Amino acid sequence: MVFSLCFSLALPWPALLRAESVTPGKEREIGERFHMKMAATGAIVDDPIANQYYRRVTDRIMKGAGLKAGQYHFYIINSDGINAFAVPGGYIYMHTETIISLENEGQLASILGHEAAHITSRHYARRMEASSALSAGYIASMLLGVFIASRGGNAGPLGQAVIMGGTGATISAMLANSREDEAEADAKGRQYLTKAGYQARDMYGAFKIMADRTFQVSPQSANYLTTHPALTSRLATTFKDYENAPPAPQDQRYLAFRDRILALTGQADRVRNIFTKRINGNKNDHSALHGLGLLLARQQNLTEADRRMTQALALDPDNREYLADLGDLALRRRKADDARKYFEKAGPDNRQSVLGLARASELLGDNQRAAGLYERAVDMDQTPYPEALELAGRFFGKIGQMGRGHYYMARYFNDVGNLDKAIFHYQEVEKQPDGGRYRAIAAREIKFLSDMKKEDKK
Repeated sequence: MVFSLCFSLALPWPALLRAESVTPGKEREIGERFHMKMAATGAIVDDPIANQYYRRVTDRIMKGAGLKAGQYHFYIINSDGINAFAVPGGYIYMHTETIISLENEGQLASILGHEAAHITSRHYARRMEASSALSAGYIASMLLGVFIASRGGNAGPLGQAVIMGGTGATISAMLANSREDEAEADAKGRQYLTKAGYQARDMYGAFKIMADRTFQVSPQSANYLTTHPALTSRLATTFKDYENAPPAPQDQRYLAFRDRILALTGQADRVRNIFTKRINGNKNDHSALHGLGLLLARQQNLTEADRRMTQALALDPDNREYLADLGDLALRRRKADDARKYFEKAGPDNRQSVLGLARASELLGDNQRAAGLYERAVDMDQTPYPEALELAGRFFGKIGQMGRGHYYMARYFNDVGNLDKAIFHYQEVEKQPDGGRYRAIAAREIKFLSDMKKEDKK
């Protein structure tokens, strides 16, 4: 287990880099390159309903920090480890197990605020020294190697070389986050939290949960990931005034979000046991019924999934998320007309429903309506939605709008970290008669991605 609240991947940096040379542009470049590599692992959760809720929380934290919505980039990644971490350039990642372990939205916001504070404080830049040996791409690969090693996985040749080789000798120091930086992130994070309208006690609650779960540290995790000032000491000092604060009231919105993350990403036996136990204790627990339905759908048991999810909708008939999920299930069961009805009831503000309605319209032969809906599904939120891009790209290619089709496919492969295919589709955009409106973007992206590939080969 790795969690940045105790030994953050809001990384301290080796003595090979000089702070004065690290511009915000350099930090952004590192973050962009890291995120491309992270996307290629397939770990990022691509669920529009979960991401819509998550975005509302992150937007509040950004406002509390005095930053614009979208100025930083927040992602959920599928991992059993309890962790949240930030990298240069404003990229912040939350592990699914952390979400499942927390109790309310304020606790989630606490962790996000703490991570945002590491970035606003420029803790990375303070520790960097200029070195031609450490390019943005090299640093990004090194960070990814650390992340994969923390999950007990294979960090790949470059990640392993960095961890085990000469530069790897400095990694223990890099990960030994200073007490001063943690204290600054605690103080600023708490300020962001309260300005966003949350309770400071929730930061204590979040940290207490993290401290209580330290027994889950994986024996596969490298030792350097555990070298950091103890969180328990901060609980006893910085947050002692909240030790006896009354617990937060039940937060049904967060609990529904947590159930969704559990159902979509959790280990199947664990998920089934949790939801079945809850249903046995309360037949009207519609969130557990729906969560069990989502798990059954993951396992391709579509008939039983439909039964459970229909039961949940009967108990909460106006739940737009349930309607959208039933629409998706109807599409998978090749019932396009039923799907269209569910998606229309779910309403136009649900991104999953907009995409689903586009798919249903396409299947029902209404290409004009489908085209507008695909465009809306892609653009209605700043959060990347690779599935929408892929389906839109295939649709527009099928109806002969090749420039647009290749453009969306290029963006799709870019978002999932496949540089070669992204470059290919951007190049195809430049060849198409109808690619005019996208050609400038394509040329810029081809150069950026090609430069990234060249640097990765060094």
